[in-house]
Amino acid sequence: MGVISKLIPLLAKRKAKTIAEILNNPISLTEGKLMSILETHSQTRFGKDNSYANIRTPEQFSETVPLHDYHSMKPYWDQIHVNPEQPIITADPVIWYVQSSGSTGKPKALPLSAAGLSDYTGGSMLFLMSFINAKKGNNKIFDGTMLTFAAPAKMGEINGVPLGYMTGISREMIANALLKKLIKPGEDIFNMTKMGEKLWAYAKYAVTENITSLGGITTLIFAFIRRMQNEYGPSLLEEFKGTKHEARIREALNDEGTLDLNVLWPNLIMVGATGVDADPYKPWLKSTLPKATLWDNYAGSEGLYGTTLLKNTDNGIQLLPHINYLEFIPESDIEKEDPTAIPLVDVKKGQRYELVLTNLMGYTRYRIGDVMTFKDTDPYSVYRIGRKGKSVNLTGEKLSDAHVTEGVAYATKQTGAEILDYNVYGTIGDGQANYIIAAMFNNDVNPVEFAQAFDECVGKNNGEFKYVQEFGSLGPTIVKKVTKSHTESIIERTHIQAKAEPLTAEVIEGSA
Repeated sequence: MGVISKLIPLLAKRKAKTIAEILNNPISLTEGKLMSILETHSQTRFGKDNSYANIRTPEQFSETVPLHDYHSMKPYWDQIHVNPEQPIITADPVIWYVQSSGSTGKPKALPLSAAGLSDYTGGSMLFLMSFINAKKGNNKIFDGTMLTFAAPAKMGEINGVPLGYMTGISREMIANALLKKLIKPGEDIFNMTKMGEKLWAYAKYAVTENITSLGGITTLIFAFIRRMQNEYGPSLLEEFKGTKHEARIREALNDEGTLDLNVLWPNLIMVGATGVDADPYKPWLKSTLPKATLWDNYAGSEGLYGTTLLKNTDNGIQLLPHINYLEFIPESDIEKEDPTAIPLVDVKKGQRYELVLTNLMGYTRYRIGDVMTFKDTDPYSVYRIGRKGKSVNLTGEKLSDAHVTEGVAYATKQTGAEILDYNVYGTIGDGQANYIIAAMFNNDVNPVEFAQAFDECVGKNNGEFKYVQEFGSLGPTIVKKVTKSHTESIIERTHIQAKAEPLTAEVIEGSA
């Protein structure tokens, strides 16, 4: 056992106290964080404009400060681009700009302060520490290589301040030298932006290492696993022919040219996911990497909102109230002109809400565009995280991405399907509306049974969907088997950190 795998568990035990405090006292922590943020930023331009100095309670905060989004905050951000040293939305200067993933439109350059980044990296530490504490032997993750899928930290600059992706920036700003040393494979690969070249570089590196975890940009992780499993085997064998790695590749290579990743990486015990609902992929991951635990994280360009803190990974993602003040708009009120946001203490289990964020990075009552369902309120745990406004309405059913991900996850369990990637879209042809599940499968699946299971689940969660199918205006869902990843095509035509699209909003005429 290495030195790191001995030292990190000691740190994890200390962090266990912090985790217990988060789980046991979320309301006092989040309200205390709000008061601290208001005091810290009271003399900023935004703080003065919104009377921070006069706010004494969370109730006064929600009454005094209006809800904000990108468009209402943009005038302040434009000022920051000109004067990054001035206290415009944060008391400390902006040290970096975060290139957003662009999931709601054109990618944006969002300001990042040192204090805000400190909260982000401190919260990120809990992701790893909770995994170490979850099960005896999880510290063995440090006995090998923890492969990290990250984007560039520096892609340019705005008025002397660097611009990059959060996965790269947070990597650059890790203060603990011991942990920073674990971030592999290195800047030459992290800074690649062409997907094909980047994944091939990861593949060549990964077959030479004892991989114990995969973490970072989940869309890249899943694409990497798919390609390693089904495409890269023969090419890797040719690449390493005559080297000490040849025998290892041959041992993992099946007769049909696929790679048995469990043989190639027998010590891989964690897949760290963030940015997608990973439930539909769990059967495939369990079959491909049976020793690995899927460990979920919830983060975005504006901050870190939650992570897995419980041993039971089926209980959703636990929110992080110690670094955020969190409010929620009920799903029924999201489209109202002036919706009411309720505090964390008032949310209900099983209900769906839009997240409203306040944190030290300068986001105040900010609508990041995410909606989620509370799986539990003790502790506060969320799942089915998706984008606001992502819905398709062919015949009155208002199908959302949450309906889709839950339906696909249910269908995989009911049919034993191992789904590699998928996309659902609406079609209208010959007077009939249908939904199409364009899916990549890793095993033989009966498409009719899969579609029936999907419709059964969605119908239970969406009464209008069930009604219009029974009425006949919406036909049965159709499964179309595909061989090309929809997510990879999004990344290739946009950027390296683009997110998956479970549900495509456009109606495709005549394609049924």
